[in-house]
Amino acid sequence: MPKKRVMPKILHNSKSQAAVFLIGAAMIMVLGLLYFAYQKQAAEKKTEIVQPELVPIKSYIEDCIRITAEDGLQTIGLTGGYINLPAKTGNDPRSYLATFPASGFKIPYWRHDGANTIPSEDFINQQLRGHIKNGLRGCINDFEPFKEQFEIYGLSEPVVDVKFNDNDVSVRLKHQIEVISKNGEFRAIAEDFSYVAPIRLKKAYELAKLIMERENKDSFLERKTIDLYSMDTSIPTTDFDVSCKTKSWQLSEIKTRLTGLLRVNLPYIRIKGTDWSPSLFVQNPEGKDTYANSYFQRHYVWEIDKDPKKFSSMKVAFTYDSWPMEIYARPSQNGILKSNAQKGSQMLKFFCLNIWHFTYDIEYPVLVTVFDQETEKNKAYRFNFAFKVDIDHNLPNKEGRGAAVFETAPDLTSEEFCDDAENEITIFTVDNSTGNDISGVNLTFACGRHYCDIGQTSAVGLGAASGTTKRLPYCVLGVVRGAKEGYAEAQSFVQTDVDGRAYVLWMNPVKEFQDYKVVKHLLSSPGAAQELSGEKASIIIQGKDNSFESFAAYPKEADLPLILPVADAAYEVSILLIDGEKITGGYIGEWKAGKDAVAGASQIVFHAVAQGPATEDEKALFAAGLGSYSKKVPAPELK
Repeated sequence: MPKKRVMPKILHNSKSQAAVFLIGAAMIMVLGLLYFAYQKQAAEKKTEIVQPELVPIKSYIEDCIRITAEDGLQTIGLTGGYINLPAKTGNDPRSYLATFPASGFKIPYWRHDGANTIPSEDFINQQLRGHIKNGLRGCINDFEPFKEQFEIYGLSEPVVDVKFNDNDVSVRLKHQIEVISKNGEFRAIAEDFSYVAPIRLKKAYELAKLIMERENKDSFLERKTIDLYSMDTSIPTTDFDVSCKTKSWQLSEIKTRLTGLLRVNLPYIRIKGTDWSPSLFVQNPEGKDTYANSYFQRHYVWEIDKDPKKFSSMKVAFTYDSWPMEIYARPSQNGILKSNAQKGSQMLKFFCLNIWHFTYDIEYPVLVTVFDQETEKNKAYRFNFAFKVDIDHNLPNKEGRGAAVFETAPDLTSEEFCDDAENEITIFTVDNSTGNDISGVNLTFACGRHYCDIGQTSAVGLGAASGTTKRLPYCVLGVVRGAKEGYAEAQSFVQTDVDGRAYVLWMNPVKEFQDYKVVKHLLSSPGAAQELSGEKASIIIQGKDNSFESFAAYPKEADLPLILPVADAAYEVSILLIDGEKITGGYIGEWKAGKDAVAGASQIVFHAVAQGPATEDEKALFAAGLGSYSKKVPAPELK
């Protein structure tokens, strides 16, 4: 009797049977997906079969792709993304850097006059595609090397496709050609050609664009420039000198000095995370420091990306090679800067104290080079871009001033400029505190580097107003300044390109304080005030919402008043305590003074924080944090 077959218990359970079938179906699906993925990959990797007769022709075309593509890539790298310059750019010398003027080589600025003009990746791709397509015609040269053996006809227009990949640039050419041997034994059609350039344009462009974007945000180059000329004693910024001899400086010499500072120092700027040598820096005269504790490591290393390895194989260089620089200083006249120039005017002219405060407008080009080093997988590649560093009134300028500041011809004297009057302009002068008209205000007109004296204001008409009407030279953006004893110097922007315009110059009354002093508070006990013990103090008061500035020194060596507007105003107060040639303390902070408090006061007491004995490192930290330490002592007091 045959044995009865016993089914496994697991299959007796319907739920278990369903689970087995689901697992099996899933395995079949996975295997199917893997199979199709393998087939697709195999198809993509399938080696193209080329007939032997076509091999030299295909190689010839692909060699032309290589030549034109790499030529275009090199040009793009040299010019910051351009092969063919837009007509507007090429015809405007202010929009590009001519590194080699004799050769006509131009690098369009990625930023100038406040405008950002970074070419997009799509634009660069379009430039390269057009260059390859146009260059192929000349390179292929109607297949001249094959004319004795073949007749070759183009059956379609060439279509070039370019892709910027992370590690290379791939070029594909779709161009159908028919090849017929002259003996009639061979006939074939070919249409797909390609070349992969081992050049990491995409990564170099990405780093260049990131640097430009961070420069627009950080103003790193502007701040380095301001640091350079502020720390150089031969370039005057803000200082004072107890002397009866007026100090003067030539703007041309300042320009020459600044040009040298930039040429030497800008190459020490490093991008954090890129490849650079820490052994290349200028040591102090004693030669004891290392890069880790040097000024360059603390101030010239610029972090633009948080990923330290993202651009580790790349080098970055910043260059200024004495290219054209625009520089203007105020106050100045005919290229001469003088101490006490237009500061305090009538009230300070007879005292033996030289004080000066100069602001600069500076514009110059910088060339940045991103260099991708050669490896086993990619060729070395250089990508340049240029932009203009722009400083306005000693501050980074991102708004763009156009050509207004430098609009006058450099070979025109102020006398010739002022004689060339065109349009009639009226200037009214009014007391900003009372609203009353003011006569006897001395007016000057400035345009670029030129100054014109336009006389005093007087009653206009039937005495209803005070002012003057003058014909002035053409100027798109000029400045009228007014000075009168008992008032702060005032200024207003004016345009003289249209006849008949009128402007109001609001004059702020000021009060002279003969009684003022500076007391110091030691950092170790800021609650206690002490008289100065041999130190000298310079005091600079600048309006936060207006152009008012006042200067004084303490202890006074002459009957020199300190001047304040009789108005509700906020000021930035800067005080330096100087002992010999060393800065031992000071004060930096905001001060709000009320109109009634100024009018009713007879004395001003200024408070400064002093460090006391300290090491060189402690002194550096103190100077860097002076603004914070100043909060420990009282603001200036009106008594």
